[in-house]
Amino acid sequence: MRRTRAGTRARQSADASTLVKMARRLSESGSRIEDQLWQRRLIELINERLARRNDDAIESALDELASSSQRAYDDLADMAESCAESTLVEIDGRPHDVLLLAAPLLAWSRYRLPTTTLSAGVVESLSAQLSGHLLARDARVAIADHLYSIDQLPEAFSDVRRLTEQLGDAAVERVSLHVDPKKLREPIAMLADTRYVLAAVATPAGGPLFHWQELGVDPDAKIEALAAFREQAASALQPVMTGCRFRVLSPSAFHAALRFADRELREFSLEAAVAYLKLSYDFSPSGLSAAYGVFADPNGQSGAEVRVGLAKATDEDEVVEGVVWPLLGDEEEQTMEEVEKALRAVGVVKSVAHSHRFPLEFCDDCGAPLFPTAAGHVVHAEPPEEAEDRPATPLH
Repeated sequence: MRRTRAGTRARQSADASTLVKMARRLSESGSRIEDQLWQRRLIELINERLARRNDDAIESALDELASSSQRAYDDLADMAESCAESTLVEIDGRPHDVLLLAAPLLAWSRYRLPTTTLSAGVVESLSAQLSGHLLARDARVAIADHLYSIDQLPEAFSDVRRLTEQLGDAAVERVSLHVDPKKLREPIAMLADTRYVLAAVATPAGGPLFHWQELGVDPDAKIEALAAFREQAASALQPVMTGCRFRVLSPSAFHAALRFADRELREFSLEAAVAYLKLSYDFSPSGLSAAYGVFADPNGQSGAEVRVGLAKATDEDEVVEGVVWPLLGDEEEQTMEEVEKALRAVGVVKSVAHSHRFPLEFCDDCGAPLFPTAAGHVVHAEPPEEAEDRPATPLH
């Protein structure tokens, strides 16, 4: 057994080393032809690892490149994501490309945000909107019948590939994919968060995926098509999102959609927090103050983020609601400026920007993030005591 395990580790190490070398050569390439050669070889090796449901070599290679070559890291990460969210299937003897799509929703509610099975009617309506507004003429589509939270989405590259394959097979049969909610993680309760509809589109290999890619169609038709889809999808999802305020974003390839939704959620979460305080406690935006600063792990093991603590303007050492803005690769100074601009946009005019870094601390009891006060302390966000007996106001 030990020899087998050692052999596996040696194979993983060799694969990781090969991936690192190929990614570096791709990053140094000076021509499209050379790019394509290294890309083909990377795709072959990545696909082989994903087929075996083993991400270790890919993750090890990414870890090494993260500290030695940012460009090679980006190239390898792009290739790994692309391989995970795409595959090939055969339909009527012809190869078809399959792409995993995600349609994000930004939502907030005073109640628990839904993660639920989508009814056959909702799935059918969303499928019709995808086909009618976005997809190419020869495309087939399959939708997973579950509204996912971010916590329930697959994380490992091989898990993303497995879901891509499952939805691709469903697209071949022109059926939806049933998801057993009992096998999914319980989502973390948040005031504002993302929800996702997942789908796969299958088209003849090398052909267009979307309507605006077809010959004779104006590529700018994409703008109107996406707007129409967002509007119609919101109507289809309205019964699912009872008690929520939500916004449908444009669907895109799985990993790109997640990154875009993360970025859009930042300002949306701030808008939601201010609206929630007004709705629940009758705190006007002008009567609020904000304190914010960068929170980071001193060991560099977790991503840095900006945390915003909201309080009544008269309280310098309390927080009634908090919002987290992941940096997402942004420069800290740029993100701090964006926070200040967003606060002004929602009507919060009194704010304190802390220039020093805070430790990335969480509540020992519940795991919730701690937020800065105007006085420079970090505290748990707590609702105001005088508002505890206020009757609930419905959210329309």
